[in-house]
Amino acid sequence: MGVQPTSISVVPSRARRELTENSAAVMSQRQPGVFFTINDSGNDPILFAMDTSGADRGAWRVRGAENVDWESGSMGPCAPNVADKGCIYVGDTGDNMAEHATRSIYRVREPDARGETDSIDAERLTYVYADGPHDVEAMYVAPTGDLFLITKRRLTGATGMLRPALVFRLPPGAWGVRDTITAQLVDSLAIVPGSSPLRSITDASLAPDGRHLAVRTYSQLFVFDTDSATGRVNRAQRPSICNIVVLGEAQGEGVTWMSSRGRFLFTSEGQTEPIRLADCPLPAR
Repeated sequence: MGVQPTSISVVPSRARRELTENSAAVMSQRQPGVFFTINDSGNDPILFAMDTSGADRGAWRVRGAENVDWESGSMGPCAPNVADKGCIYVGDTGDNMAEHATRSIYRVREPDARGETDSIDAERLTYVYADGPHDVEAMYVAPTGDLFLITKRRLTGATGMLRPALVFRLPPGAWGVRDTITAQLVDSLAIVPGSSPLRSITDASLAPDGRHLAVRTYSQLFVFDTDSATGRVNRAQRPSICNIVVLGEAQGEGVTWMSSRGRFLFTSEGQTEPIRLADCPLPAR
């Protein structure tokens, strides 16, 4: 199951009553202690902000967006190879029954989180997977602007054996294209969804320095070594594994980095669920 997390803090949430799911976590890099989150399917298309003290820091209706099944989020550049990670990516990527013909991702400029209620404009990217629909709750954006999507659920190959989680890529040039873009399979991870109880992937987050990728399930946090320029996982390096069952989450959903040294913030579904902070080890180099 992995090593035990350390320095655990449980922080009561004082989020808005409209935030009931807390399905993703995206830490700001320009507003210290602020992170952004979302509700999933059946809710309004609203981006919420909180801080690490559990306080509400604002909510913005995303104009022109629809929340079919919002499940993923990431911070990233607003244009390819731009150093400033000034945009928030919101993934309408959930697909429990793998039945949606297309999926969408929205990109918004990070708003100032001062506690207000407002609206915000978004760009929209519509895409399909090269091999048919997938349920995805984890995505991250590399410094190049490449967007990576990681499958959540158990998949079987032609022989009936369980497959590792698949990684699909959308190129930065996909933004601004009116046509539907095809996400191409580029990798797999050393996580096999369905190979043990609670092993379904619910979020991912790239470290601020780009050197590690955190991928969470309901029970474990996997931390992979990555190429800081491209965001690609280094397959030659084994990930570290942290047993996050001890956090006591009702239904663990989100993860984001508080620092590149291995301190994380975790979110869980449930209107009264607290946020959790904990340290997990990085893989040995």
